[in-house]
Amino acid sequence: MTKEKEQTLGYTFRFIETLEFEIIEDAFDKEKPGNLSTHLQFGSNSEKQTIAVTCRFQFMQEEKPFMIIVVKCIFELEESAWNRLLDEEQMRVTLPVRFASHLAMTAIGTIRGILHEKTKGSKFDRLILPPVDLKQIVSKDIVLENQQNKDKES
Repeated sequence: MTKEKEQTLGYTFRFIETLEFEIIEDAFDKEKPGNLSTHLQFGSNSEKQTIAVTCRFQFMQEEKPFMIIVVKCIFELEESAWNRLLDEEQMRVTLPVRFASHLAMTAIGTIRGILHEKTKGSKFDRLILPPVDLKQIVSKDIVLENQQNKDKES
């Protein structure tokens, strides 16, 4: 990544959408240990100069989900930031690993708040999304190719 692209990138947190929230009470047993499945997806919209980060978490026991939450966060980049990341010739946007991790961490923090609010007062309100090691998930620059119309809502 060039020094120019490593500079601070201006953006605005534009939109949050909960795509899925499901509790499968029959699949939950408070006596059994659980685990967590994590999935991150990035998208872009060249027309709106936005980056979408979609996070999916499944709380599971014995390989069966008992809670699923999927949230999309939309970040609008300043024009100068977008232009630094855009390769017009290749029609792709490259997110430096540190910037991609920052957006992902912001989205994960947002999910923590949504999870808290949606489970408040229920038997699931003690479930907390644990720290996520993004170095395992976002280990290199994220290249988003030909995404102009793919993510219409961003």
